[in-house]
Amino acid sequence: MSPNRRELLRKLGGAGAAVTGISVAGCTGDDGAEDRAVEDDLPEERRVREDLEYLINTERYDPDRYQSVEYITERLGETLGIDISVDATEIGVLVEREENGEYDIVTYNWTTGDGDPHSILMERFHSDGPRNHSGFSHSEFDDLAEQQASETDVDERQSLVFEAQRILGEQRQESQHLYNENVKGYNSDRIDPDSIVVDPLTNGFPSIYNWVSMEPLNEEGQVLVTNNWDPSDQLNPFHHNARGPSRNNNPTSMMHDFLVRTDPNDFSPDPWAAEGWEWLSDTEIVVTLESGMRFHDGEPVTADDVVWTFQTMMETEPPAYIAFVDPIESVEETGDDEVTFVLEEPFAPFLVSSLGEVPILPRHYWENILSETGNEDTPWEVVIDDDRPAIGSGPFQWGQWDQGERFEMPAFEDHPFAAPNIETRVQRPLSTRDAELEALVQGQYDLLDYWFGDLNRLEESVEENDHLTSVVHLDDSRQAAWLNLEREPFDDVAFRQAVNAVMTAANPVIVEEVYGGFGRRAISPINESIEFWHNPDTPVFDGEDVAVELLEDAGYVWDSEGRLYHPE
Repeated sequence: MSPNRRELLRKLGGAGAAVTGISVAGCTGDDGAEDRAVEDDLPEERRVREDLEYLINTERYDPDRYQSVEYITERLGETLGIDISVDATEIGVLVEREENGEYDIVTYNWTTGDGDPHSILMERFHSDGPRNHSGFSHSEFDDLAEQQASETDVDERQSLVFEAQRILGEQRQESQHLYNENVKGYNSDRIDPDSIVVDPLTNGFPSIYNWVSMEPLNEEGQVLVTNNWDPSDQLNPFHHNARGPSRNNNPTSMMHDFLVRTDPNDFSPDPWAAEGWEWLSDTEIVVTLESGMRFHDGEPVTADDVVWTFQTMMETEPPAYIAFVDPIESVEETGDDEVTFVLEEPFAPFLVSSLGEVPILPRHYWENILSETGNEDTPWEVVIDDDRPAIGSGPFQWGQWDQGERFEMPAFEDHPFAAPNIETRVQRPLSTRDAELEALVQGQYDLLDYWFGDLNRLEESVEENDHLTSVVHLDDSRQAAWLNLEREPFDDVAFRQAVNAVMTAANPVIVEEVYGGFGRRAISPINESIEFWHNPDTPVFDGEDVAVELLEDAGYVWDSEGRLYHPE
């Protein structure tokens, strides 16, 4: 048993925990086990599967998330009368298994990344969504998700987004554990605290706004070393894994420019590589490029590069970008620094969810690569490494990539409007959270882009070391559970609602005991930090007794040993 696990058991033990596991029965009301509908001589074929597994990262990777799942798994088993176990694996394997549908329940953290509800609703829950790995399909929801995308009246669009959340709350393909509050630490002897920018859309520190804003206080601050989640393993900008997870998206987005980025203060579209734009109608927009931009190889960034990038995305349909380019009917160069987009129909989030998601790629470089490799139709299959690096025009450029160990990104000093104040960004993940925290304390790290260790321990380390400063913030993500609807019993909405009731009941324990108070109650995929789009009345089921009632009402029964059986 790990020290963290022992400490959690000790803390929960004071709250009535069973000494053999994390158990706070009745912490949100009766567990309902004593009032179950019991029958004898039930046929074995009605028995709910005995091999249910809850897929999660290893405890070493993220102990708090792991312990949340361990606790919830126990509560699900005891309350619902099912055999379910924790299936811990490396995060890369977890992602691959989810994409292949090889899971029953899976948990991690997910974010919008652009402050707009479109990516959440369409990517994860629409029947054709590229990240809908659960098999969720609901025609009314699909209609709402599509309607909100084309509704240009912001109040009408809000109503549609709220209604979509209502359906998700009832269907419960996703159940949230909490909205995370994050603690980030940095070396304030090397980085000017007044230059720090906290971006809720990128987990706080790993934002391009922060990395181009940070001012070094001395020579040591010129080369800033961070952990960046995990070692990067995919840096081809066409590949879906370069858009997410963050271990790849962070360096990819910093090496490339986008026509638009999302303002971290109010989540509005912020002109970036676009000097500005003009809507000629609901379906036609003219974008003017910033002047003086160059790629890292010295070639100028032109309107032709923008057109080629979008046309290539439209023609080859990389899975990561289909949702962002699908609304575009045509894109053409209409002036030296001018690009005109014509949409098939109005698309409300076009600025942040299309112009803000598609990187500007150098045509001269990528056309040559695709021709050499024969990947004209599958550009995402090109191997990007030190021998064939990614070239963009962003504030940081490719330096040296020791895969699995270290990635150096020198500042692009010739960037016309976002040249960093530092010389080099270095991401160097370590194998344990203890090692990462010690590296920050000892000055081997300058800041933590991510922290998956004990938040209170990080705060304590900051208090004990004068050269460190911390920031606490709510981001736009949620730690959640996604259910595989293509496997029994998760194909039944009543069972999913019962799972939600157990998970919601566990929320106070997860927030207070596992995360030490750093978190908030979560009910919707859209975080309350995105206040305008968050539906505070999203349906949620709460209570272990409620879970039992939901199953009983749907016709589920238990045998005398407390094992759950499907309705007749």
